[in-house]
Amino acid sequence: MLSLIGFFPAEVLGTVPDWLMVIVTTVTAYYLYHTLKSQREVQQLQSELFKIESIRFKESIKPVLKYNASDKIMKPGEVDKKILTIEVTNETNSSALNILKTVAENDHTHQIFIPIGFSDIRKFLTKGDSPLLFHFLIDLNNPASDHINFAMQYQDIAGTSYKQRVFCVCDNVGIEVHPSLPEIISL
Repeated sequence: MLSLIGFFPAEVLGTVPDWLMVIVTTVTAYYLYHTLKSQREVQQLQSELFKIESIRFKESIKPVLKYNASDKIMKPGEVDKKILTIEVTNETNSSALNILKTVAENDHTHQIFIPIGFSDIRKFLTKGDSPLLFHFLIDLNNPASDHINFAMQYQDIAGTSYKQRVFCVCDNVGIEVHPSLPEIISL
């Protein structure tokens, strides 16, 4: 009768400790793979949470500007003209910094500068500040001067720059102010 040990020579198939080492290495590799896969999932989740918190922070420091318009504040000397005054205020506790206003350049939009005080040269706006005032001369004989386009550029305290376009209509029906949503711009 042949012994079983003769069928499994150690030189060809290895010894029991060799096989145990292979089995332990395989089990270790299996658990290591699942551990690394779990860590990758946690890192992806942390990355998504960071993005959400980053957006939440940006929204918490973003200034929100409000626009009101009136043609009753100032009266020009000419009967066929009126002055549209646009008041810009900040609705949030976050400061708007480095404010720059760009008026659409065309033949019918005429911005006029009427010095009233410090607010004419101020480049920032916080909640509770006196409003920034912008004045436009409207010629009642020229219907195109009823439409005013301008853009406000400003920054939040983190240095993110925003641009908001504003379209105003001041005709015999009334005054309408239509600001767009602020868009983030890169300088």
